[in-house]
Amino acid sequence: MHSELDVIRPTTDVPSASRHRALPVLAALAMLQVIWPLTMDLYLPSFPAIRRDFGVDEAAVQLTLTGAFIGMGVGQLTSGPVSDAIGRARPLAVMTVLYCVATASCALAPSLGWLIASRAVQGMGSAACAVIALAIVRDLYSGSRLLVFLARLSIVSGVFVVASPALGAQLLGVVGWRGLFWALLAYGVVLLCVAGGILLRNETHTEERRRLREGTRLRDDYAALATDGRFRSVAVAGGLLFAAMMAFMAGSAFLVQEVFGLSPTEYALVFAAQGALLVVGAQVGALIARRASPLITVRVGAIALVLAASILVLSVVLLPGLGLWGLVGPVMGFTAAFGLISPALQATALERHGSRAGTAASLLGAANMVGAAVIAPLTGAFGLTSPVPTAVVMLCCAGVACLVLMVSGRSSRPWSEAVPAS
Repeated sequence: MHSELDVIRPTTDVPSASRHRALPVLAALAMLQVIWPLTMDLYLPSFPAIRRDFGVDEAAVQLTLTGAFIGMGVGQLTSGPVSDAIGRARPLAVMTVLYCVATASCALAPSLGWLIASRAVQGMGSAACAVIALAIVRDLYSGSRLLVFLARLSIVSGVFVVASPALGAQLLGVVGWRGLFWALLAYGVVLLCVAGGILLRNETHTEERRRLREGTRLRDDYAALATDGRFRSVAVAGGLLFAAMMAFMAGSAFLVQEVFGLSPTEYALVFAAQGALLVVGAQVGALIARRASPLITVRVGAIALVLAASILVLSVVLLPGLGLWGLVGPVMGFTAAFGLISPALQATALERHGSRAGTAASLLGAANMVGAAVIAPLTGAFGLTSPVPTAVVMLCCAGVACLVLMVSGRSSRPWSEAVPAS
């Protein structure tokens, strides 16, 4: 059951000053999108350097990713509901300050344990940016326009997915891995001053919208989300697919640089190709959604993901002579399919939950972080001297996700139903 609150129309549907006011908000959203790839991808080329500096093995270094994912899960579960209750801007400002403090702590870390703990807190701050940005988009858009805008916004994040590893690889030789965190701190300060200032003056979850939620408890929001079969299936499948993507990304520095002998710069180019394909996939998904429906986009993306992961396993197991191309080629196909399906999953999950967009976004993000936090160290524990364990993990995650989506699509009418007008 969904209340009238769940289908509040977006501000862009009303020709008023709100539309003009949305322009600086959208600029702030673009800035918020950048903090995620910068935080996660800028330091990936430095994994071997961190391992040498602290005298630990690859699996231990990957715990810095696990720590960040755990922090992100906690940050998302708290910042989303708070933003539903008091607005988007103030929680964002507080969590950005926390991000800056944690980033400085990462740069000064005297031990790997300190770095892991600091990364967890840093993850909390960056997660708030991601969740609140997604909630703001839902404040402004709904329906196919929501999916299309998410796809357009992915261009911004995709550019920095492309640029971050390359930038990190170049900076690494100049400032070392600690200098990468000082660079992240500088961006956090800019984000706080510019994006935070814009959103404080342009609150999208207005007092009027919050007043309609008076008497609504957090457990009521969780109950509404838990009883929505479509939301449940998207959260589970999205977490599995994100985990599959992170199974490669978490070990990519070791696989590409140490197993196949690429330099940090060459590794950055591989990562850049992935970022470009994420953007291309998202735009293709938006085109499919506009001509057909988000449901078709989800189905096409799910099938493509399983196909790419299957080719990857067959390639690295049966055709090891292909070397680097046997790994990178299928991974690129998987990346494009992941870019295609991701905005469609987000739009599908948020469509019915406009009044609780922060809480819904927080649960979606938390599902991703749980999946990644489990898979990243698991992949490392299987060993990174061969791409086979990574490929098998990716196929298992994608296969289960596709099964969840297909079963839900057959048994639940809401997949193909539009949200009724309020």
